Amino acid sequence: MAFANHVTDEKLNQVLQYKNLQGSPNERILWQMMAHLVNHGTQHKTEAAAMLTGFGHSPGDIDMILFLMEND
Repeated sequence: MAFANHVTDEKLNQVLQYKNLQGSPNERILWQMMAHLVNHGTQHKTEAAAMLTGFGHSPGDIDMILFLMEND
C-alpha cells in the first residue's frame, strides 16, 4: 500500500532496467511491468484451475471480488 499511495504518473512512466534469468539486460516502463505481473498471474491461476478441473477437482469460483465479498 505504501507504493500505491505514493505512485505518480511520472513513476509509472519511468523506465526500469533489469536482467532476465539468463543475465541479459532488459528495460521496460513500470506500468507495463505492473500490467504484465497481473496478466501473468491470471494466466497461471487459470491454467491451474483448468488442470484441477480436468482431474475432477475443480477449485470452484476463483473470482477475487466474489471471494472478498463472501469473506467481508
